[in-house]
Amino acid sequence: MEDLYFRLLNHYQGSYTKQVIDESFILLSNLWPYLVIGIIATTGIKIYLTKDRIAGFLYQRKKVPILIASLTGIVSPLGSYIVIPLSAALFTMGVPLPVLMALLVSSPLIDPNLFVLTTGAFGIEMALVRLISAFLLGLAAGYTTELLIHQKIIKPGAILYSNNSFEQTSINDISQKPDFKQFIHELYKMARFISKYFFLAILLAAAIRILTPSNLMTKLFQGNDFLSVLFSTGAGIPFYVCGGAAIPVVEQLADLGMSKGAVLAFFISGPVTKVSNLLLMITVFRFRIFLTYLLTGIVGAIILGIIYNIIVQA
Repeated sequence: MEDLYFRLLNHYQGSYTKQVIDESFILLSNLWPYLVIGIIATTGIKIYLTKDRIAGFLYQRKKVPILIASLTGIVSPLGSYIVIPLSAALFTMGVPLPVLMALLVSSPLIDPNLFVLTTGAFGIEMALVRLISAFLLGLAAGYTTELLIHQKIIKPGAILYSNNSFEQTSINDISQKPDFKQFIHELYKMARFISKYFFLAILLAAAIRILTPSNLMTKLFQGNDFLSVLFSTGAGIPFYVCGGAAIPVVEQLADLGMSKGAVLAFFISGPVTKVSNLLLMITVFRFRIFLTYLLTGIVGAIILGIIYNIIVQA
């Protein structure tokens, strides 16, 4: 077996395949500690900050400020496939739509695992910028929705397609304390889910690094800051699949010339316009709510990306 390994190694010596494999190991060696820390931290938060606990908090404090809802979104480890139907159920129970919009927009943009992985790949500055951007866009979504309701552009009776299709969220049994067995079970589920995309992304990132001409990326992402942010925002729409998996790929693009503002724009537009999120939003909420959600993410990505480029260059 050892002889076969070295024969394969010699066979691919100097080839693009060997270079991609070598680059993959380098990327993995740099990022795996952050991946492990992120998975453990996110699991710990997830078993305490459950769907029922969040639902109970928002339901019991129906007057909760938009600011608090936006903060809840950025620390919540729940995926959009949970947050979107949860928000619909909470709306039927009396939680105001602006509060829920702040949660809906801020939640997919960052979570504990993404914060840790972003720190490992880009440094603490980019991680904090992502965190602040998610919080600001949550506020923007909440207060914009409040204004649209006040202007009667969004009507209270035209929010959901069908209130009857949403299961009433349990808010009673939220006092049960998680045990070690539950933690291990959730840790396994989280690790399996994230790793499935992350290791494929490592190979893709390595291939981009080896096979993409650096001058091409320089032409695309440098020179005109506005166009680079615009291009990156648009690229986030079809190419974003999973938050953790996007990080090593974008890290390689940044090394090849992608500006910091363009990186931020991709990290904002990608999660908001993820196909599964958009399909769930348009299925659950009526068109004007869906459009508010979508435009907040896309316009926010462009504005914050340009601002960040200006700050970096100042």
